Amino acid sequence: MRVGTVGPVLTILDGGTVAGTIGPMETMGDAAGRARLLPQYFGVLPGYRGMGYGRTLWRAAMHWGHHHGAAYQLLQTEVGGASDRLCSTEGLTSLGFVIQTEA
Repeated sequence: MRVGTVGPVLTILDGGTVAGTIGPMETMGDAAGRARLLPQYFGVLPGYRGMGYGRTLWRAAMHWGHHHGAAYQLLQTEVGGASDRLCSTEGLTSLGFVIQTEA
Protein backbone atom coordinates (compact mmCIF):
# COMPACT_ATOMS: atom_id res chain seq x y z
CA MET A 1 0.00 0.00 0.00
CA ARG A 2 1.33 3.39 -0.89
CA VAL A 3 1.25 6.24 1.59
CA GLY A 4 -1.38 8.81 0.65
CA THR A 5 -3.41 6.57 -1.67
CA VAL A 6 -5.66 4.88 0.91
CA GLY A 7 -6.45 5.34 4.57
CA PRO A 8 -4.51 3.70 7.39
CA VAL A 9 -4.63 0.06 8.37
CA LEU A 10 -5.01 -0.35 12.14
CA THR A 11 -3.09 -3.24 13.74
CA ILE A 12 -2.68 -4.99 17.07
CA LEU A 13 0.81 -6.22 17.95
CA ASP A 14 1.44 -9.01 20.43
CA GLY A 15 5.08 -9.73 21.17
CA GLY A 16 6.19 -8.34 17.83
CA THR A 17 3.57 -10.33 15.87
CA VAL A 18 0.74 -8.62 14.01
CA ALA A 19 -2.10 -10.43 15.79
CA GLY A 20 -4.94 -8.60 14.06
CA THR A 21 -5.76 -5.83 11.64
CA ILE A 22 -8.63 -3.74 10.28
CA GLY A 23 -8.52 -1.45 7.29
CA PRO A 24 -7.92 0.36 5.12
CA MET A 25 -9.92 3.11 6.77
CA GLU A 26 -11.83 5.26 4.25
CA THR A 27 -15.00 7.35 4.12
CA MET A 28 -17.18 8.12 1.09
CA GLY A 29 -20.29 10.22 0.59
CA ASP A 30 -23.57 8.41 0.01
CA ALA A 31 -26.41 9.47 -2.34
CA ALA A 32 -27.74 11.88 0.31
CA GLY A 33 -24.31 13.44 0.85
CA ARG A 34 -23.66 11.85 4.26
CA ALA A 35 -20.24 10.38 4.90
CA ARG A 36 -20.17 6.65 5.52
CA LEU A 37 -17.32 4.54 6.76
CA LEU A 38 -16.51 2.00 4.06
CA PRO A 39 -16.26 -1.69 4.97
CA GLN A 40 -12.79 -2.83 5.93
CA TYR A 41 -10.93 -6.10 5.84
CA PHE A 42 -10.90 -7.29 9.44
CA GLY A 43 -9.24 -10.27 11.05
CA VAL A 44 -7.46 -11.65 14.08
CA LEU A 45 -5.13 -14.64 13.76
CA PRO A 46 -6.69 -17.82 15.23
CA GLY A 47 -4.11 -18.14 18.01
CA TYR A 48 -4.91 -14.61 19.22
CA ARG A 49 -8.71 -14.81 19.24
CA GLY A 50 -10.62 -14.50 22.48
CA MET A 51 -8.16 -11.95 23.88
CA GLY A 52 -10.21 -8.83 23.11
CA TYR A 53 -8.11 -7.82 20.11
CA GLY A 54 -11.04 -7.87 17.69
CA ARG A 55 -13.12 -5.64 19.96
CA THR A 56 -10.19 -3.25 20.41
CA LEU A 57 -9.69 -3.03 16.65
CA TRP A 58 -13.43 -2.57 16.04
CA ARG A 59 -13.68 0.27 18.55
CA ALA A 60 -10.56 1.95 17.16
CA ALA A 61 -12.08 1.76 13.66
CA MET A 62 -15.36 3.26 14.87
CA HIS A 63 -13.41 6.04 16.61
CA TRP A 64 -11.48 6.70 13.40
CA GLY A 65 -14.73 6.87 11.40
CA HIS A 66 -16.38 9.21 13.90
CA HIS A 67 -13.29 11.45 13.97
CA HIS A 68 -13.37 11.60 10.14
CA GLY A 69 -17.08 12.52 9.93
CA ALA A 70 -18.69 9.17 9.13
CA ALA A 71 -22.40 9.12 9.98
CA TYR A 72 -22.71 5.33 9.68
CA GLN A 73 -21.23 2.11 8.34
CA LEU A 74 -22.85 -0.89 6.65
CA LEU A 75 -21.27 -4.25 7.38
CA GLN A 76 -21.39 -7.78 6.06
CA THR A 77 -20.82 -10.67 8.43
CA GLU A 78 -21.27 -14.42 8.37
CA VAL A 79 -24.43 -15.18 10.36
CA GLY A 80 -23.30 -16.62 13.68
CA GLY A 81 -19.62 -16.01 12.87
CA ALA A 82 -17.10 -14.23 15.06
CA SER A 83 -17.67 -10.80 13.52
CA ASP A 84 -21.44 -11.27 13.70
CA ARG A 85 -21.19 -12.06 17.42
CA LEU A 86 -18.90 -9.06 17.96
CA CYS A 87 -21.35 -6.74 16.20
CA SER A 88 -24.21 -8.10 18.28
CA THR A 89 -22.37 -7.55 21.57
CA GLU A 90 -21.47 -4.02 20.43
CA GLY A 91 -25.19 -3.25 20.11
CA LEU A 92 -25.48 -3.28 16.32
CA THR A 93 -28.76 -4.42 14.80
CA SER A 94 -29.14 -6.64 11.75
CA LEU A 95 -30.90 -5.18 8.73
CA GLY A 96 -31.50 -8.70 7.41
CA PHE A 97 -29.56 -11.35 5.58
CA VAL A 98 -29.17 -12.97 2.20
CA ILE A 99 -28.79 -16.68 1.70
CA GLN A 100 -26.03 -17.35 -0.79
CA THR A 101 -26.25 -20.58 -2.76
CA GLU A 102 -23.63 -22.32 -4.85
CA ALA A 103 -23.91 -21.59 -8.59
